Amino acid sequence: MMLEWQVILAAATFLIVYALIVTEKFHRAVAALAGAVVILASGILTQEEAVEAVDFNTIGLLVGMMIIVGITRRSGVFEFLAVWA
Repeated sequence: MMLEWQVILAAATFLIVYALIVTEKFHRAVAALAGAVVILASGILTQEEAVEAVDFNTIGLLVGMMIIVGITRRSGVFEFLAVWA
């Protein structure tokens, strides 16, 4: 069970990271990694719990879609469809 200070720190970390991403003060990857470091360093989550929380099927799907879109864009399919439409 999480202690009260851990809940407050987790919520504050989420809000700060979210604000940094929305305001674009830092690159979103840097902000997200900094938030992850805070959560891991404070002991709110262990490394094992963090890895278990990652859905690798979803990450694989996103990577595959990015590869397909990149190849499709380079081949000119999107431009062809825009002119054809």
